[in-house]
Amino acid sequence: MIVLATYLIVYATLVGGVVLVGFLFHVRKSNQNDEDRKVLASEITVLIPFRNEVKRLDELLSSFVNARKLPKRIVFIDDHSEDGSSELIRKRLDGIPFEILSLPDHVTGKKLALRQGIECCETKYILTFDADVSFPTTYFESIETLTQADMYVLPAILKGENFSELFYELDVALANALNTGLSGWLRPIFCSGANLLYRKEVFDDVDDFDSHAHMASGDDTYLLRDFRKHGKDIQVVSDLNVAIHTETPHSFRSFIDQRLRWVGKTTDIGDSLATVSAGLQFILAIAFFALLIVEMIQGNWRAFWIVFITKIAFDLIFFMPYFLRIKRIKSWLLLPVYEVLFPFYSLLLAGLMLFYKPKWKGREIKN
Repeated sequence: MIVLATYLIVYATLVGGVVLVGFLFHVRKSNQNDEDRKVLASEITVLIPFRNEVKRLDELLSSFVNARKLPKRIVFIDDHSEDGSSELIRKRLDGIPFEILSLPDHVTGKKLALRQGIECCETKYILTFDADVSFPTTYFESIETLTQADMYVLPAILKGENFSELFYELDVALANALNTGLSGWLRPIFCSGANLLYRKEVFDDVDDFDSHAHMASGDDTYLLRDFRKHGKDIQVVSDLNVAIHTETPHSFRSFIDQRLRWVGKTTDIGDSLATVSAGLQFILAIAFFALLIVEMIQGNWRAFWIVFITKIAFDLIFFMPYFLRIKRIKSWLLLPVYEVLFPFYSLLLAGLMLFYKPKWKGREIKN
């Protein structure tokens, strides 16, 4: 019982300290306003790279049509689409100023598409969206309540519909909760280009594209690294008024492809805080299962259920404030199931990283 008690104390201290206490620190930071320094929608260019998104663009286009305020410029960058995506954009956004850039034949991929958009940007801020997101009608009005910073890691919330998609949603939400907690204590370890705002002038100063040109994905996370390395002001925002929503992957394979792309770029960056966080998470999960197996073998079912129920209760408590903040309680309720599946899921990812090449938009990702 001493070993079990020690594990639970260590787990509660580490996870509760980072996720729960860190989240409270984050909220306190968010409530500190500077009325004299605000972002203006008229200073923002929105960049949206897309490739064959005709079936997924509708939510984004409807969001622009219904928005009460719009940015200075809306720029779509077409990565060799073959499904009529550009025609749909022109049809749906009739009456709204926008531009569509097309990549040259020898240029492909989301990272280079964003680079082409950035080259034509003349506003103070750049905001990147994915093509399959939606945002509230008051989004750009709410953006104007943000105090000025060099980069804003804005909330990107996945929405699952069925059981498996809620699991995919939960996996991302837990990572976002950890990221938010770490930002309360220290700094974020990743961001999402689906909803990322940053100053163009600072980008020009710190961008180190050559260091990650070999990576097919991950422009957002590498950019976060560049801003961090140069000591720039990075704010993590969890306010739903500036959140985007998007669908989860619809199949297990697309889910795994997405996660492997994320793991690949995170590993390549070599962020010690991210590495330590992931390592501790894996060790705590494996230790949890090892303790359960030992108690099962010894037939000590009372101890088995004590550690199992206590750990799940800890997680439900520690993560609840974040899930309440983003209003995704349905996926939060799946935490007990996730607890059981996580070690197997982690081992699967670790094994696939050795030989499997993930794909994006029909293209193999070479990391």
